[in-house]
Amino acid sequence: MKETVSLERTGQRFHNLVAGLERMFAHQDGVTVASSLRLPDKDTGRLREHDVVIIRHTHHGANLTAIECRDQGRKVGVPQIEAFAKKCEKTGIHHGIVVAANGFTRTARTKAKALNLTCMDLAEAESFEWIGTVTIIGQFYNFTAVDARVRVVEDERKVTNPSTVYTPDGLPYTGEGIQSHIIDKLPPEVRNSTKRQTFNGQVIVLMDGFFVVDNLSQRFQVKDIIFTYVLEIEVTERPITLHHYLGENAALEIASGQITFSGGQSTVAFVKSKDGVVGYVVSTCGLNHGVKIGDLPERRLS
Repeated sequence: MKETVSLERTGQRFHNLVAGLERMFAHQDGVTVASSLRLPDKDTGRLREHDVVIIRHTHHGANLTAIECRDQGRKVGVPQIEAFAKKCEKTGIHHGIVVAANGFTRTARTKAKALNLTCMDLAEAESFEWIGTVTIIGQFYNFTAVDARVRVVEDERKVTNPSTVYTPDGLPYTGEGIQSHIIDKLPPEVRNSTKRQTFNGQVIVLMDGFFVVDNLSQRFQVKDIIFTYVLEIEVTERPITLHHYLGENAALEIASGQITFSGGQSTVAFVKSKDGVVGYVVSTCGLNHGVKIGDLPERRLS
Protein backbone atom coordinates (compact mmCIF):
# COMPACT_ATOMS: atom_id res chain seq x y z
CA MET A 1 0.00 0.00 0.00
CA LYS A 2 2.84 2.39 0.87
CA GLU A 3 4.49 1.69 -2.49
CA THR A 4 1.24 2.52 -4.32
CA VAL A 5 0.91 5.81 -2.47
CA SER A 6 4.56 6.63 -3.23
CA LEU A 7 4.07 5.95 -6.95
CA GLU A 8 0.95 8.11 -6.99
CA ARG A 9 2.85 10.97 -5.36
CA THR A 10 5.72 10.58 -7.82
CA GLY A 11 3.29 10.58 -10.72
CA GLN A 12 1.72 13.78 -9.40
CA ARG A 13 5.16 15.39 -9.13
CA PHE A 14 5.86 14.53 -12.77
CA HIS A 15 2.46 15.98 -13.70
CA ASN A 16 3.26 19.16 -11.75
CA LEU A 17 6.66 19.40 -13.46
CA VAL A 18 5.08 19.27 -16.91
CA ALA A 19 2.37 21.76 -15.92
CA GLY A 20 5.04 24.07 -14.51
CA LEU A 21 7.01 23.94 -17.76
CA GLU A 22 3.88 24.80 -19.73
CA ARG A 23 3.19 27.81 -17.49
CA MET A 24 6.84 28.87 -17.52
CA PHE A 25 7.08 29.05 -21.30
CA ALA A 26 3.47 30.14 -21.97
CA HIS A 27 4.32 33.82 -22.59
CA GLN A 28 7.83 33.43 -23.97
CA ASP A 29 8.11 34.31 -27.64
CA GLY A 30 9.49 31.58 -29.87
CA VAL A 31 9.14 28.72 -27.37
CA THR A 32 6.33 26.18 -26.96
CA VAL A 33 5.94 23.13 -24.74
CA ALA A 34 4.13 20.03 -26.01
CA SER A 35 3.28 17.09 -23.74
CA SER A 36 2.74 13.57 -25.10
CA LEU A 37 3.98 14.71 -28.50
CA ARG A 38 4.08 12.06 -31.25
CA LEU A 39 6.79 12.43 -33.89
CA PRO A 40 7.32 10.20 -36.94
CA ASP A 41 10.19 7.70 -36.99
CA LYS A 42 12.61 8.59 -39.81
CA ASP A 43 12.91 4.95 -40.87
CA THR A 44 9.42 3.52 -40.47
CA GLY A 45 7.17 6.58 -40.38
CA ARG A 46 5.53 5.19 -37.23
CA LEU A 47 4.59 7.83 -34.64
CA ARG A 48 6.66 7.62 -31.47
CA GLU A 49 5.64 9.45 -28.32
CA HIS A 50 7.77 11.78 -26.18
CA ASP A 51 6.61 12.76 -22.69
CA VAL A 52 7.51 16.44 -23.12
CA VAL A 53 9.10 18.36 -25.99
CA ILE A 54 10.32 21.95 -25.66
CA ILE A 55 10.29 23.55 -29.11
CA ARG A 56 12.44 26.63 -29.63
CA HIS A 57 11.76 28.46 -32.90
CA THR A 58 14.92 30.12 -34.28
CA HIS A 59 15.90 31.60 -37.64
CA HIS A 60 17.66 28.29 -38.30
CA GLY A 61 14.41 26.35 -37.78
CA ALA A 62 12.88 24.49 -34.83
CA ASN A 63 15.18 23.14 -32.10
CA LEU A 64 13.64 20.24 -30.16
CA THR A 65 14.48 19.18 -26.60
CA ALA A 66 12.75 16.00 -25.42
CA ILE A 67 12.20 15.17 -21.74
CA GLU A 68 11.68 11.53 -20.74
CA CYS A 69 9.99 11.00 -17.35
CA ARG A 70 10.95 7.70 -15.67
CA ASP A 71 8.95 6.87 -12.52
CA GLN A 72 9.80 3.19 -12.30
CA GLY A 73 10.62 1.72 -8.89
CA ARG A 74 14.34 1.28 -9.57
CA LYS A 75 17.22 3.30 -10.93
CA VAL A 76 17.38 3.98 -14.64
CA GLY A 77 19.97 1.75 -16.31
CA VAL A 78 21.93 1.63 -19.54
CA PRO A 79 19.17 -0.10 -21.61
CA GLN A 80 16.69 2.73 -20.92
CA ILE A 81 19.31 5.35 -21.76
CA GLU A 82 20.20 3.66 -25.05
CA ALA A 83 16.55 3.22 -26.01
CA PHE A 84 15.78 6.90 -25.37
CA ALA A 85 18.87 8.03 -27.31
CA LYS A 86 17.81 5.94 -30.29
CA LYS A 87 14.26 7.31 -30.14
CA CYS A 88 15.61 10.87 -30.09
CA GLU A 89 17.85 10.15 -33.07
CA LYS A 90 15.04 8.63 -35.14
CA THR A 91 12.48 11.35 -34.37
CA GLY A 92 14.64 14.43 -35.02
CA ILE A 93 15.25 15.46 -31.41
CA HIS A 94 18.28 17.71 -30.97
CA HIS A 95 18.79 17.18 -27.24
CA GLY A 96 17.40 14.66 -24.77
CA ILE A 97 16.87 14.90 -21.00
CA VAL A 98 15.98 11.94 -18.79
CA VAL A 99 14.26 12.78 -15.49
CA ALA A 100 14.17 9.88 -13.02
CA ALA A 101 12.28 9.56 -9.75
CA ASN A 102 14.74 7.03 -8.32
CA GLY A 103 18.01 8.15 -9.86
CA PHE A 104 20.43 6.47 -12.26
CA THR A 105 23.01 3.74 -12.12
CA ARG A 106 26.62 4.90 -12.43
CA THR A 107 27.01 3.22 -15.81
CA ALA A 108 23.76 4.82 -17.02
CA ARG A 109 25.15 8.29 -16.33
CA THR A 110 28.38 7.37 -18.13
CA LYS A 111 26.43 6.09 -21.13
CA ALA A 112 24.19 9.18 -21.17
CA LYS A 113 27.22 11.46 -21.27
CA ALA A 114 28.64 9.50 -24.19
CA LEU A 115 25.31 9.80 -26.04
CA ASN A 116 24.97 13.54 -25.26
CA LEU A 117 21.96 13.05 -22.99
CA THR A 118 21.32 14.91 -19.73
CA CYS A 119 20.39 13.00 -16.58
CA MET A 120 18.33 14.72 -13.86
CA ASP A 121 16.83 13.47 -10.63
CA LEU A 122 13.20 14.55 -10.22
CA ALA A 123 14.06 16.94 -7.38
CA GLU A 124 16.77 18.52 -9.54
CA ALA A 125 14.35 18.98 -12.45
CA GLU A 126 11.77 20.59 -10.16
CA SER A 127 14.26 23.27 -9.08
CA PHE A 128 16.10 23.67 -12.40
CA GLU A 129 16.01 27.15 -14.02
CA TRP A 130 14.64 25.99 -17.36
CA ILE A 131 14.51 29.49 -18.85
CA GLY A 132 17.26 31.14 -16.82
CA THR A 133 17.02 34.03 -14.40
CA VAL A 134 14.44 36.70 -15.27
CA THR A 135 15.71 40.21 -14.66
CA ILE A 136 14.52 43.77 -15.08
CA ILE A 137 16.91 46.29 -16.64
CA GLY A 138 16.56 50.02 -16.15
CA GLN A 139 18.38 53.04 -17.58
CA PHE A 140 18.67 56.38 -15.81
CA TYR A 141 19.60 59.42 -17.92
CA ASN A 142 21.27 62.43 -16.29
CA PHE A 143 22.06 65.50 -18.41
CA THR A 144 25.11 67.21 -16.90
CA ALA A 145 25.23 69.90 -19.60
CA VAL A 146 22.93 71.16 -22.37
CA ASP A 147 23.99 74.16 -24.49
CA ALA A 148 21.87 75.74 -27.23
CA ARG A 149 22.91 77.78 -30.29
CA VAL A 150 20.02 79.45 -32.10
CA ARG A 151 20.33 79.98 -35.84
CA VAL A 152 18.00 82.51 -37.43
CA VAL A 153 17.11 83.77 -40.91
CA GLU A 154 18.82 87.19 -40.70
CA ASP A 155 17.74 88.54 -44.10
CA GLU A 156 20.70 90.99 -44.27
CA ARG A 157 20.07 92.08 -40.67
CA LYS A 158 22.12 91.12 -37.63
CA VAL A 159 20.76 89.91 -34.29
CA THR A 160 21.71 92.20 -31.43
CA ASN A 161 22.10 90.35 -28.14
CA PRO A 162 20.65 89.75 -25.68
CA SER A 163 17.74 88.15 -27.51
CA THR A 164 14.78 85.98 -26.52
CA VAL A 165 13.34 82.95 -28.33
CA TYR A 166 9.54 82.72 -28.55
CA THR A 167 7.17 79.89 -29.45
CA PRO A 168 4.66 80.28 -32.30
CA ASP A 169 2.12 81.27 -29.61
CA GLY A 170 4.29 84.19 -28.53
CA LEU A 171 5.43 82.65 -25.25
CA PRO A 172 9.10 82.61 -24.17
CA TYR A 173 10.71 79.29 -25.09
CA THR A 174 12.28 77.58 -22.06
CA GLY A 175 13.51 74.38 -23.74
CA GLU A 176 10.73 72.16 -22.47
CA GLY A 177 10.72 68.71 -24.04
CA ILE A 178 14.23 68.95 -25.44
CA GLN A 179 15.65 66.25 -23.16
CA SER A 180 13.03 63.75 -24.32
CA HIS A 181 13.75 64.75 -27.93
CA ILE A 182 17.48 64.16 -27.43
CA ILE A 183 16.84 60.73 -25.91
CA ASP A 184 14.60 59.80 -28.85
CA LYS A 185 17.44 60.72 -31.23
CA LEU A 186 20.19 58.81 -29.41
CA PRO A 187 22.18 56.36 -31.56
CA PRO A 188 21.03 52.74 -31.06
CA GLU A 189 24.35 51.69 -29.51
CA VAL A 190 23.92 54.40 -26.86
CA ARG A 191 20.19 53.97 -26.30
CA ASN A 192 20.65 50.20 -25.83
CA SER A 193 23.71 50.54 -23.62
CA THR A 194 24.19 47.75 -21.07
CA LYS A 195 26.79 49.51 -18.94
CA ARG A 196 27.35 52.91 -17.38
CA GLN A 197 28.81 55.51 -19.72
CA THR A 198 29.06 59.23 -20.48
CA PHE A 199 28.05 60.33 -23.96
CA ASN A 200 28.77 63.67 -25.66
CA GLY A 201 26.43 64.48 -28.51
CA GLN A 202 24.76 67.08 -30.65
CA VAL A 203 21.31 67.31 -32.19
CA ILE A 204 19.81 69.88 -34.57
CA VAL A 205 16.12 70.66 -34.05
CA LEU A 206 14.04 72.49 -36.65
CA MET A 207 11.89 75.17 -34.98
CA ASP A 208 9.07 75.95 -37.40
CA GLY A 209 7.12 79.05 -36.36
CA PHE A 210 9.56 80.03 -33.59
CA PHE A 211 11.04 83.54 -33.64
CA VAL A 212 13.61 85.70 -31.90
CA VAL A 213 13.24 89.26 -30.64
CA ASP A 214 16.61 90.95 -30.09
CA ASN A 215 17.76 93.89 -27.99
CA LEU A 216 16.63 96.34 -30.70
CA SER A 217 13.14 94.76 -30.82
CA GLN A 218 13.92 93.25 -34.21
CA ARG A 219 12.06 90.02 -34.98
CA PHE A 220 13.79 87.12 -36.75
CA GLN A 221 12.48 83.74 -37.86
CA VAL A 222 14.27 80.85 -36.16
CA LYS A 223 15.81 78.35 -38.59
CA ASP A 224 16.89 75.74 -36.03
CA ILE A 225 18.60 75.25 -32.68
CA ILE A 226 21.79 73.21 -32.24
CA PHE A 227 21.78 71.49 -28.85
CA THR A 228 25.13 70.20 -27.58
CA TYR A 229 24.90 67.99 -24.50
CA VAL A 230 26.70 65.69 -22.07
CA LEU A 231 24.64 62.71 -20.95
CA GLU A 232 25.43 60.25 -18.16
CA ILE A 233 23.73 56.85 -18.57
CA GLU A 234 23.38 54.60 -15.53
CA VAL A 235 22.30 50.98 -16.11
CA THR A 236 21.00 48.71 -13.35
CA GLU A 237 19.85 45.08 -13.57
CA ARG A 238 17.94 43.27 -10.82
CA PRO A 239 16.16 39.88 -10.62
CA ILE A 240 12.39 39.58 -10.84
CA THR A 241 10.68 37.67 -8.04
CA LEU A 242 7.55 35.54 -8.43
CA HIS A 243 4.58 35.66 -6.05
CA HIS A 244 1.23 33.87 -5.82
CA TYR A 245 -1.82 35.65 -4.40
CA LEU A 246 -4.92 33.70 -3.45
CA GLY A 247 -7.85 36.05 -2.94
CA GLU A 248 -11.49 35.41 -2.22
CA ASN A 249 -12.51 35.79 -5.85
CA ALA A 250 -9.40 35.01 -7.89
CA ALA A 251 -5.87 33.65 -7.90
CA LEU A 252 -3.11 35.89 -9.24
CA GLU A 253 0.48 35.23 -10.29
CA ILE A 254 2.65 38.31 -9.82
CA ALA A 255 6.19 38.88 -11.10
CA SER A 256 7.85 42.06 -9.86
CA GLY A 257 11.23 43.72 -9.67
CA GLN A 258 12.59 46.98 -8.29
CA ILE A 259 15.68 48.90 -9.35
CA THR A 260 17.22 51.89 -7.57
CA PHE A 261 19.27 54.60 -9.26
CA SER A 262 21.33 57.43 -7.82
CA GLY A 263 18.46 59.78 -8.66
CA GLY A 264 15.31 57.67 -8.51
CA GLN A 265 13.81 54.20 -8.64
CA SER A 266 11.54 52.03 -10.79
CA THR A 267 9.20 49.13 -10.09
CA VAL A 268 8.00 46.79 -12.84
CA ALA A 269 5.23 44.27 -12.21
CA PHE A 270 3.38 41.73 -14.34
CA VAL A 271 0.07 40.42 -13.01
CA LYS A 272 -1.45 37.26 -14.48
CA SER A 273 -5.10 36.42 -13.91
CA LYS A 274 -7.75 34.45 -15.76
CA ASP A 275 -8.24 37.51 -17.99
CA GLY A 276 -4.60 37.60 -19.16
CA VAL A 277 -1.38 39.42 -18.26
CA VAL A 278 -1.15 43.13 -17.43
CA GLY A 279 2.16 44.97 -16.96
CA TYR A 280 2.82 48.05 -14.83
CA VAL A 281 5.78 50.43 -14.66
CA VAL A 282 6.08 52.94 -11.81
CA SER A 283 9.19 55.04 -12.24
CA THR A 284 10.97 58.08 -10.85
CA CYS A 285 13.54 59.33 -13.38
CA GLY A 286 14.06 55.90 -14.93
CA LEU A 287 13.35 56.51 -18.61
CA ASN A 288 14.08 53.17 -20.24
CA HIS A 289 13.10 49.69 -19.06
CA GLY A 290 13.48 46.13 -20.33
CA VAL A 291 13.11 42.51 -19.27
CA LYS A 292 15.75 39.84 -19.88
CA ILE A 293 15.33 36.04 -19.58
CA GLY A 294 18.51 34.00 -19.29
CA ASP A 295 20.73 34.41 -22.34
CA LEU A 296 17.87 35.52 -24.61
CA PRO A 297 17.90 39.06 -26.07
CA GLU A 298 16.52 41.83 -23.89
CA ARG A 299 12.94 42.92 -24.61
CA ARG A 300 12.30 46.65 -24.22
CA LEU A 301 9.16 47.85 -22.48
CA SER A 302 7.33 50.75 -24.05
